[in-house]
Amino acid sequence: MNQVIQHNCARSYEWTIVALEPGVEQRAAVVCLQEPPRERGNIGISHSTYNIRKRNRGWMAIQKGSSLVVDEWTAVCRGANDNVIATDIRRRVEKRTRIVNVYDQSDGPLGERPA
Repeated sequence: MNQVIQHNCARSYEWTIVALEPGVEQRAAVVCLQEPPRERGNIGISHSTYNIRKRNRGWMAIQKGSSLVVDEWTAVCRGANDNVIATDIRRRVEKRTRIVNVYDQSDGPLGERPA
């Protein structure tokens, strides 16, 4: 069974690192992060335990060496929905689990926010 944790990082590098620590302690396979820091130039963020998949305001950290097969739903994650990151994860013998980290679905000329 895969454990998933979600945290809001308040656009802070420090809070992003702090948000990943419970994942390390609890050996979570996935940590969903919302409002990560905005990267500037070549200054980014990395972590020794997680590979981080990045979108505008929603990131997903996948445990390194976890033998997870990760398939990203790029059609959902690009363009107007850049605040959404959707992936399917599974181990070889498990069923697929879809994880969707939605920060904001502001989409459309009227600024609708569908559920």
